[in-house]
Amino acid sequence: MPPPLTRRQRVRDATLRELISVSRDILASQGAEALTIRAVAREMGMTAPGVYRYFGSHRDLMDAVLVATLDELTEYISSEVDRIDPGDTAGRLVVASRALRRWAVEHSREFQFSLIIPVSPEEGTPVRQARRQVGGLFAVIFADLWNEYDIPEMQPQSHVADTATLAERLLQRLAVPLPNSLAAITFTRCWLRLYGVVCLESMGLTRSIGDEAGLLFEIELADLARELGLPKSALDAGR
Repeated sequence: MPPPLTRRQRVRDATLRELISVSRDILASQGAEALTIRAVAREMGMTAPGVYRYFGSHRDLMDAVLVATLDELTEYISSEVDRIDPGDTAGRLVVASRALRRWAVEHSREFQFSLIIPVSPEEGTPVRQARRQVGGLFAVIFADLWNEYDIPEMQPQSHVADTATLAERLLQRLAVPLPNSLAAITFTRCWLRLYGVVCLESMGLTRSIGDEAGLLFEIELADLARELGLPKSALDAGR
């Protein structure tokens, strides 16, 4: 058991959490361009050098906000999935997908922020791990789905070798035991389709054509469920 934190450490940790919370408030209300060290210092009643005692650079601040954001997103999706019977794998995938979309729309600026921060090339960085956990959560459910259902192949007709190489890289990066490269290819294509619609909706592009309720997302989700051979009842999960 680790030794108890000193009072100084507890105060520092509390201030760090408040700095991240204030930073997220600025991001959510004003956008990424407003998230500066000076802005955070002003909201906290601190000086900019005082904030630098906690974050060595502006990038360190952004990384901390991004990790907190992705941790919250992962926790939210997990909590929604946990409401579904563990035996209902198809329903758990549907609920996870809708939870991703709901959080992204309700936290649009934070979700968009997670898309624009460049990925560090270092594998062990907290940002890379935070990003991996979101995709990994879906990959774990998909792996169960693959073992449970006779899912049709979604192998592309062209560029087969290139696609297989990309699938192998995905397997290594997610560190999730997807059964094989074909499962990885299928998962990747499904993920890109759903995630793409979520990204567009979070930016308000689907609402600009009158889709206020996520109709395009639901159409894509239903199409994927049909192509994967999932029961129609899966789309009723969580409702």
